[in-house]
Amino acid sequence: MEKAGVSWTMSSELVAYDAVNYGLWYDDVQFARVALEHARVARKLGVKRIVIGECGHAHKALAVVADRLLDRDSWVPRESFAPFLAAIVDSGVLRLDPSRNDFPVTLHDPCNLARGMGIVEPPRRVLRAVAPRFREMAPHGVQNYCCGGGSGFAIMSGNNFASWRTLVAGRTKLAQVLEAFADEAETTPKYLCAPCSNCKGQFRDLFAAYGVWERSRIAYGGLAELVVNAMADVKPGFLEWGGFAPPGGH
Repeated sequence: MEKAGVSWTMSSELVAYDAVNYGLWYDDVQFARVALEHARVARKLGVKRIVIGECGHAHKALAVVADRLLDRDSWVPRESFAPFLAAIVDSGVLRLDPSRNDFPVTLHDPCNLARGMGIVEPPRRVLRAVAPRFREMAPHGVQNYCCGGGSGFAIMSGNNFASWRTLVAGRTKLAQVLEAFADEAETTPKYLCAPCSNCKGQFRDLFAAYGVWERSRIAYGGLAELVVNAMADVKPGFLEWGGFAPPGGH
């Protein structure tokens, strides 16, 4: 945002961390309290909008469900990072060098963004601008498969949750990821773009359970990382994984 000339801030008040709003799952009253606190802090700071980062449940909580309770006095515009980032990339204000991301990339559509809010095209506009070897999964968009850790399951490890997520819930998703890169050599480093922190947690456990990096050289990460890695003003070496530095990152 600084390179794009966007004025931004983050609140120092405690509520600022909880955009996901765990009241979404366990308590309607607590949900309302947190959502209204976000609105209060935003209005106190005088911001024009709240930009929600790469977290699917934060989108559902702060953008969708909160619409049911924010009245005229507490209303503040809220926007997903995806169209916000796409607008920055489209504007041409960033000096981008897509060759820094010259490796195979595919996109996982988080459920709360794609099916829940219809945000399908914006992340693809970004990827087409910064990742020359981007390819789609099949199916994709609103038909894309869940990561297997939805509804917060990705951060649950008690009892048999962890094994259930890797052995049952996530197997279809992992097969889809592998199929997206089926035309690439196993030794070629590849990138699964998963713009949701919950999905990243699920892929972390899935990849560890099946040795995905060791066997197929597939890493996972977000969308913002690919943009930063492509920025000519950023020192090469920002994006590295598994001991591998992508082109321009040595």
